[in-house]
Amino acid sequence: MTTPVPFGVFAQEMLPGETIEWSGRPNPAVILHKEDWFMIPFSLLWGGFAIFWLLGASGIWDIWSNRPIQTFQWFGIIWGTPFVVIGQYMIWGRFIYAWWKKGRTYYAITNRRALIVQGGWGSRTVSSAYFESISVIDKRVRRDGTGSISFGGPVTGEWRPKNSAPRAPTFDDVDDVDFVYQIASRQLGQNRTPAQPTSSRW
Repeated sequence: MTTPVPFGVFAQEMLPGETIEWSGRPNPAVILHKEDWFMIPFSLLWGGFAIFWLLGASGIWDIWSNRPIQTFQWFGIIWGTPFVVIGQYMIWGRFIYAWWKKGRTYYAITNRRALIVQGGWGSRTVSSAYFESISVIDKRVRRDGTGSISFGGPVTGEWRPKNSAPRAPTFDDVDDVDFVYQIASRQLGQNRTPAQPTSSRW
């Protein structure tokens, strides 16, 4: 079931003659993705090592192990704290941030483009992919029918290698993604050439 979109979210972004063919929001219940099978063990290793370092530098580890307390290492504390914070973000913070972001993200397919509107801390970000400028629409479908659609390139996760290509505008975690994909493919065909469909199931 598609999450309702508040009236007027896209009003100020619409161009003359542009009409909305579909609108929706990401499903907040979808938490884990394919790339998390790598990120979860990596984040646990990172976070565990960072905490171990901080305990050693603070002397708390010596108290727990009944060893003589060593000198409090200010440099170790200052150096290790950012790594602990990053580790905690990777372990659980990023899921809270993703949930928060989903609550402020809106998708639309118009007769001219795919449109993404995101709210933030007093800001508003808008990105779009014009059908006349792209040749490929890709999708990734989960077993429950939700999935992601990428406009202009393959569906990729938000965690990518540093030197990888920029992520194409993507509708993430959309309910009934096959239906939305059909609408997008039809608009692509009407604006340019027939879509080159590619899909993957997992």
